[in-house]
Amino acid sequence: MLRSFAIRFGLGALGAVYVALGIVSARVAMLGAARREQGIPAALRFLLAQPRGPWILGAVVVGLGSIAAVQIGEAAFGRRGAATRTGLAASGIGYAILAWSAGRLLLHLNARGTDLQKASVSWLLGQSWGPAFLEAVGVAIAAGGLWEIFLGVRGRLPFRRDLLPRHLARFLSASARFGLAARGLVVCAVGYFVVAAAEDLDATRVKTVGGTLRVLSKASFGPLFTGIVALGLAAYGVYMWTLMLLKRKV
Repeated sequence: MLRSFAIRFGLGALGAVYVALGIVSARVAMLGAARREQGIPAALRFLLAQPRGPWILGAVVVGLGSIAAVQIGEAAFGRRGAATRTGLAASGIGYAILAWSAGRLLLHLNARGTDLQKASVSWLLGQSWGPAFLEAVGVAIAAGGLWEIFLGVRGRLPFRRDLLPRHLARFLSASARFGLAARGLVVCAVGYFVVAAAEDLDATRVKTVGGTLRVLSKASFGPLFTGIVALGLAAYGVYMWTLMLLKRKV
């Protein structure tokens, strides 16, 4: 019971982050990338700026921390296969990093996350095994993005549509598929930049979600495409809320 609550609470928190990410990304698409902060940090700041923002962001921290603890615990002590446990560990660490970022903002702690990222990648590229390892990580990230696109195209979604009116179920299903495809596209692009950094031995080639959206916004199809992706990221957040309430099994 406690495990189920922690996972559903975490899905709700992740949904809030992605809805906020979609909103701030849409603002960038409409107002110009150079004039607005982008990415997860901007989404967290957007949540904090809302009425009762500290309470909202605090709930996000608790939710993300809860699902991170569950997944890391299952990776360490569960009885699943090695591949599943590795995936749980990676996912749990990702949730933990996101929870830490939100908590740091909530507590007004200064940190130079981008500089630390570049320093870490630069150190990795300086090792004999580093470029190959980083390239493998980039391929894995891109593969995860392709898998989400496939899930969106396939459309077999794990929530109880039988509990909803038919028109609402269809809308949520279409929204979820769109959101999965949009997030998958962004994740693929992030993976591509990681691979490019490994091949060029250039740590600056690594992009965060915000950096990836900034690059997309500067392309020839620019603002319109970024706006569509932003809408998809918000749709992914709504999908997380749908799973929080209606997922068959967690």
